[in-house]
Amino acid sequence: MDIGIIGAGKVGCSMGKYARQHNLPVAGYYSKTAKSAEEAAEFTQTECFEDLTDIILASDTLWIATPDDTIREVWDCIARYDIQEYIICHFSGSLSSDVFYGIEKKLAHPCSIHPIYAFNDKNTSYQNLKEAYFTIEGDDFAVEQMTAVLEKMGNRVIRIKPERKALYHSAASLVSNHVLGVIDAGIHVMEECGFTRQEAYVAFTPLILRNIEAGCKKGCTEALTGPIERNDTKTVDRHLAALTGTAREIYESVGQELVVMAKEKNPERDYTGMELRFR
Repeated sequence: MDIGIIGAGKVGCSMGKYARQHNLPVAGYYSKTAKSAEEAAEFTQTECFEDLTDIILASDTLWIATPDDTIREVWDCIARYDIQEYIICHFSGSLSSDVFYGIEKKLAHPCSIHPIYAFNDKNTSYQNLKEAYFTIEGDDFAVEQMTAVLEKMGNRVIRIKPERKALYHSAASLVSNHVLGVIDAGIHVMEECGFTRQEAYVAFTPLILRNIEAGCKKGCTEALTGPIERNDTKTVDRHLAALTGTAREIYESVGQELVVMAKEKNPERDYTGMELRFR
């Protein structure tokens, strides 16, 4: 297997470096921006390809690590070549391998791979990739081969149905990006209270980290605390009266889920009054 990587951003650089760490044969990079391909090749000690033809000829497996809205465009270019028996992968969380329209006529093998991981920096994110689970879907041959590659690197791999990709990716967004949105809303409220943004982050960091840690260890329902879990309607009423705009909308929306969790944690309590606050 010789892996060619198309796209030299955070995902492409991280996956290439990670693969090289595990002695996988990475041929090198091709990118729309020559400079980014050169930097990625230098970072991973691989080759920089100036032409799509060259990286295809040097590879038998192509990893497409471009933004979601360009994957189809990249595929349309690749599909012009003789790629029989090639494995063609992309790393989108929301798109399935169906984006490789007509690939069966090319006698190539499609799949999509998605690391459940946040790529924050293209030069350092690879360092903790060993902790990540990967989801995968595609034709049986590609899934079998790529699963073996990922497991060789020490990762857990879960096969997912292609029609579930968007639903799966929405779940990943909820527990990552949307959590950041909730935190940011809280930071803005703290600024209204007279805190600087930096002071608010410093003050909230222990609270955020301990809650996330407890939720991941014990499960979110078991870790739940606060006025909704305590069935403290008076405190919740004061919160709702104080909040305005987006912060109030977030509080109300997330509050509905917290009531469900509280009822599950404390089935002996009557949360009827609390439920009325969030209808």
